Amino acid sequence: MDETVDVAIVGGGMAGAALALLLAQRLPALSIALLEQHALPISHGDALSVPSFDARSTALSFSTRNILADMGLWTTLTEYVQPILQVHVSERQRPLGMLMRAEETGLPALGYVIENRVLGRVLLQAIRQQARIAVYDNTSVNRVAMTAQQAQLAISATHGAEKILSTKLVVVADGAQSVLRQQLGIAVSEQPYDQHALVANMVTELPHAAVAYERFTENGPIALLPLLDCENKHRAALIWTLPDQQIDTVMQLSEADFLQRVQEQLGNRCGRLLRVGERHCYPLALVQAREQVRSRIVLAGSAAHHLHPVAGQGFNLIMRDCLAFVEI
Repeated sequence: MDETVDVAIVGGGMAGAALALLLAQRLPALSIALLEQHALPISHGDALSVPSFDARSTALSFSTRNILADMGLWTTLTEYVQPILQVHVSERQRPLGMLMRAEETGLPALGYVIENRVLGRVLLQAIRQQARIAVYDNTSVNRVAMTAQQAQLAISATHGAEKILSTKLVVVADGAQSVLRQQLGIAVSEQPYDQHALVANMVTELPHAAVAYERFTENGPIALLPLLDCENKHRAALIWTLPDQQIDTVMQLSEADFLQRVQEQLGNRCGRLLRVGERHCYPLALVQAREQVRSRIVLAGSAAHHLHPVAGQGFNLIMRDCLAFVEI
């Protein structure tokens, strides 16, 4: 049976989920559909658990913390975030650096680091409690047709028949490599940085003392973000920017050689680096959609713009975009 909603959000990641919640909370007259091609985990049993050594993490700015608090989520998230009380910025082989302290800003923290799986599951649990948000997971958008009054999405669930979802507004939030953006013929401007980001979690000899380190090197920036301890081990998240021609070599290093290379870049700020978890890497480019608004279509999140992680602003920009969208 075909259905109709006011807003259809395509993409159930953190951008799409946050936007759906903000819309439902601030504009309660709207009916909202959230569509995701993968399964969305909703069980409460594994939603919030002890820290995972290899979990990917996100740095939240204080303004994002305030948005999440306004959404009623921060109380739940508080025990799972690691506050950043100081940020230490330096340049390799230069004697001076810069130290920013939360106490000098009058804020309780400069930011917070949280594991993506925790943030994602808290968002999804809140969505499941919102009667105005209809969730379609394991669902693909096959095509979009526009009429004078609405957009019509031809959707199909796994092994299901195709049906039409009609909506007044389609929000494209299916990521930097957006399939729907491509289907709609929306071009992007892309500026490769000729770099890859390597991310991994580390075990350090000394506690991080809630300090985030960012260091500029001849090959690109490297950062170490504080994480909650796990199994009585001190953890930090590594984000290392490397030239394209070096990434394969570094990814293939043995654990001992990898730890030594990172130690050479960062020094002994957290003592010896004792262990590294699974390493992930991805190419870096500035990607911007040339059309971010079209009749009955809005692009959001990384589908609209995707940028270098050096300032840790990806998700924070997304949250400010979502807030501005709801206010408009």
